[in-house]
Amino acid sequence: MSVISTEDFIIKYKHVDFQKMARSESCPRVRERMLGIYNLMIGKNRIEAAKAVGRNPEWLRSWVLRYDEGGYENLFDKAKSGQPKHLTSEQEKELVDAIILMQDNRNGGRITGKEIKEYIEKKYNKTFKNNSIYDLLHRLGLSWVSSRSKHPKCDEIKQKTFKQTFKARVEKIKIQKKSELKSGFKMS
Repeated sequence: MSVISTEDFIIKYKHVDFQKMARSESCPRVRERMLGIYNLMIGKNRIEAAKAVGRNPEWLRSWVLRYDEGGYENLFDKAKSGQPKHLTSEQEKELVDAIILMQDNRNGGRITGKEIKEYIEKKYNKTFKNNSIYDLLHRLGLSWVSSRSKHPKCDEIKQKTFKQTFKARVEKIKIQKKSELKSGFKMS
């Protein structure tokens, strides 16, 4: 970071309306940084300007330098790497394919997080906590919302026939009920 004095910064950026930019900014952290710089621009010293936004002068100094270095975009937080992934991208693709294959080969029901966890431990020698398995599945685009499972002994032809004739049978029952009510006796 190059060093710039407060006076030089004010002269260099006197054309920038930090207050207006802060009002239209949706990110609260960037808005806070802009307001700190705005307080500096209206003549407050670094201590007063930082105190006005509830920060210390070093905080304000670092954001002034970052703005001078890269402008508005530099007021945003830099991306953080986070915790490294347990599985490589290649392993994740293999896992998705394996999960889909396991589910397709299943006769009724669906595979559970516990089964996936055990599979990962055997195949990749990696240990996941139960919640981490579900986070991983979500990140991989796998959803637990699925169609109702099929019982291994179900007869799909009978089910299809039932679905096709169900509406007609309901209408027939409704007609019978109406005629029973009108005539006052039950038909068999």
